[in-house]
Amino acid sequence: MPRLHRFFEATVDRSPDRVAVEDGPVRVTYRQLDARANRIAHHLRERGVVAGSRVGVWLDRCVDAYACVLGVLKAGAAFVPIDPAAPPDRVAYIADDADLAALITSAALAGTVVLPRRPVVAIDGADQGIEDRPGTRPDNSGADSSGADSPGEVGDPAAYVMYTSGSTGRPKGVEIAQSSICNFVAVVPAIYDVRPTDRVYQGMTLSFDFSIEEIWPTWAVGATLVVGPTDSGRFGDELADFLDESAVTVLYCVPTLLATIDRELPTVRTVLVGGEACPAELVERWSTPHRRMLNTYGPTETTVTALWSELLPGRTVTVGRPLPTYTVALLDENLREVPRGDIGEICIGGPGVARGYVGMPEQTADRFVSHELAPAGGRLYRTGDLGRMTSDGEIEYLGRADAR
Repeated sequence: MPRLHRFFEATVDRSPDRVAVEDGPVRVTYRQLDARANRIAHHLRERGVVAGSRVGVWLDRCVDAYACVLGVLKAGAAFVPIDPAAPPDRVAYIADDADLAALITSAALAGTVVLPRRPVVAIDGADQGIEDRPGTRPDNSGADSSGADSPGEVGDPAAYVMYTSGSTGRPKGVEIAQSSICNFVAVVPAIYDVRPTDRVYQGMTLSFDFSIEEIWPTWAVGATLVVGPTDSGRFGDELADFLDESAVTVLYCVPTLLATIDRELPTVRTVLVGGEACPAELVERWSTPHRRMLNTYGPTETTVTALWSELLPGRTVTVGRPLPTYTVALLDENLREVPRGDIGEICIGGPGVARGYVGMPEQTADRFVSHELAPAGGRLYRTGDLGRMTSDGEIEYLGRADAR
């Protein structure tokens, strides 16, 4: 069974001296990031993290945050990213709900939260001794080109748990299996045309699954991740200046952020928007003969992105067709397929469908349903979004079902 961190390790073995992450003046190669992640993995093992554990990562975007995510995976555990702006009570709730085996954070944040019986690892703490750990890969992370399990790697464990706000106010932990995220990373680089020479902007907090889309296809092909600003430079003219000065070539963002940029970005050759409906006027402005613009759609519950379309001026904005291996069905309130052209609930099938919500069996049963239209007798995820199939066979997004 494949493992997510192996995509990164394969690039390390292939191109160890390429730059994996650029964060301001700091440039870290794939070899260097791999060694840092390996030390973190060994440290977590010594702190009691075992295969199948869940480990929280409560850090802002930085080199150590990426090393921690990799280190958790290399230790055989699932990572649980937590918004660095989250208040301590939300952190404590997630720690209990996900039954974290440990929480990795900064020394500054570690002093703001109390988690009884759960180790808190300050990644920048001098007393941790992480640099004294081996820089070699733990036994269970050795890459195997045959795809066979390495020692300690058996079955299809969780890769990560991503918490969404939830309409009820209680955060819901969406558990994504290794097979689901590995399928995603295997298919999207070719669709998105991410190249080893690309410089990919990373602007999303790690607790938003859009960040998965920024990070992992980049590492899978050996491109460079460019860490974006965390202050007012995240928007408008300041962001445009950053993208220019950093020579970013691939930009992932939500449409409302793209709308704050009012000048040309000459180095950006691909813009991918998602997370909300994209207005046609943005397409008219950003889709050009020299710049490809893609629209991506997919709830966290379907592993980042399930549908995609290429946006072109003068064409209806749609969320497109399923990615390879995914399927889509439009169903009525009785879960029957609607006639072509009618409005129905967008339901997603395929290997990207999540396992469900952590500790919420009733909500899982309601949203993840067995259905004859699901591939291989599997389940469909009911998104709660409405759509209609166009004459071209693409899905037009029409808003939330509960808003009608």
